[in-house]
Amino acid sequence: MSSTTTTNTGTVILGAGIIGVSTAYYLSLSSPQSSSSSSEIHLIDPSPTLFWSASGFAGGFLARNWFAPEVSSLGALSFAEHARLASAHDGRRNWSYAPSTSLGYSAVAADKGVKKRGDDWLRSGTSRAEAAPGDGDQKQKVVPVLSVENLNQKTPAWLRRRQGDDVEVIGGEGDAAQLEPERLCRFLLEEAEGRG
Repeated sequence: MSSTTTTNTGTVILGAGIIGVSTAYYLSLSSPQSSSSSSEIHLIDPSPTLFWSASGFAGGFLARNWFAPEVSSLGALSFAEHARLASAHDGRRNWSYAPSTSLGYSAVAADKGVKKRGDDWLRSGTSRAEAAPGDGDQKQKVVPVLSVENLNQKTPAWLRRRQGDDVEVIGGEGDAAQLEPERLCRFLLEEAEGRG
């Protein structure tokens, strides 16, 4: 009869982008601070430079309610967690977290009064790839252009526009925010490293 002893050598996370460093951050909150190898967290990334892809160069736009119904509760939870982290760790200073207002802008359509929407994939529960028009796509969805009562109040001064252009508020300060992804990643990594 033989016996096998298993030794926990910590946690290995493959990928050190926003998902990897977020995982390391939250694991470090629940891991006991000790020099034991069973509580070690290891991040492995194939890039020689951290955050050299989407996690460092993405736009950093956050939305609370721009998700398909199946994942809408997860989207709202994620948005609330970003706000909580920013409040607890001075996110405005550390990673430029800022609640924002998002506008949708559509120029006057060439076919008089009709515009194509860019979010039909979300409204129909498909993916962007499935909704993107292809070579064989002959029937494209269109919706009527909505006029804005006071165009000057709803658009920034720097936006050039013509009469008939459509501007709508698509996310207010409770629904949208902006941040610098690389700075958030570096913050989460430093926090996890600081816990050992």
